[in-house]
Amino acid sequence: MCWGIVPESGTAAGSSSPPFPPFPLTLPVAGRRVVVVGAGTAAARVVTGLRAAGADIWVVAPELSAALADLASAGLITARLGGYRAADLDGAWLVLACTGRPDVDAAVAADAERSRLWCVPAAGPPRRALVLGGARSGKSATAGSLLAGCERVQVVAPGAVPGAGESGAGKAAGADPAGGPPPQRPGWRRTRTLDLVRVLRSADPAAVLVDSLSGWLDRVLDERTAGADPAASGAGLAERVDELLLAWRESGRRVVAVSGEVGSGVVPGTAAGRLFRDELGRLNARIAAESDEVWLCTAGVPQRIR
Repeated sequence: MCWGIVPESGTAAGSSSPPFPPFPLTLPVAGRRVVVVGAGTAAARVVTGLRAAGADIWVVAPELSAALADLASAGLITARLGGYRAADLDGAWLVLACTGRPDVDAAVAADAERSRLWCVPAAGPPRRALVLGGARSGKSATAGSLLAGCERVQVVAPGAVPGAGESGAGKAAGADPAGGPPPQRPGWRRTRTLDLVRVLRSADPAAVLVDSLSGWLDRVLDERTAGADPAASGAGLAERVDELLLAWRESGRRVVAVSGEVGSGVVPGTAAGRLFRDELGRLNARIAAESDEVWLCTAGVPQRIR
């Protein structure tokens, strides 16, 4: 399996040479040692991608975030607590400088250059990310891991209220509106609301995890089609989706959204189910087009697809 890298700044790490145009680079890291220097948000993001690619991950940092500490305790990564030193690169095939400190990252890049190692400066966290997947695919846990470095997160659940069940449209289409809840951590709070536009336009500095867009669409369609022909809801739905897309695009908050991928399954046997499937596909495509990152989860394995 390979892991894709896109240089963000267009300049080589630690280099004073003129910038070059960014280009996608795919490296086969499965089974190879990758050293991640740093343990903040950027480090947590690259560790998620490297784990999906099957890398042998070594993290070097004075202290670990809760998420990285859990991975180290489970033996899923190797960690050395302490300041960076050149010997940390021994045996590495790839190095990622994720400390957020220019002096330390420059030292890592210089040592990697002397050792003829690949060294990549970690890009900053995405402001908007979409995580797709089928039922119980691990999409909610993956979305939570993308925000692992955030101290404060507002987890928004716009789906059906507990005990109310799922509407006919979502159920008929095989949706998973509720999903598996992301891990709860200190500083994370849960909000149940259908008004995603208000949440996205809020000045609240906490990051946002929307779990899920498929649950939001299910409830909106349920409201629009109550007692009516499901196909007659198109115009009203389009207005709601346009409002959501505008808020998503203009939000000043960091936001990760989960959504179901139902277009690859059995064709729903009802008009309501087919409407939900088609509208969710359109919504996912529009949100993806306005996102910095898009992930797809299959059988618990996350893969960044953009």
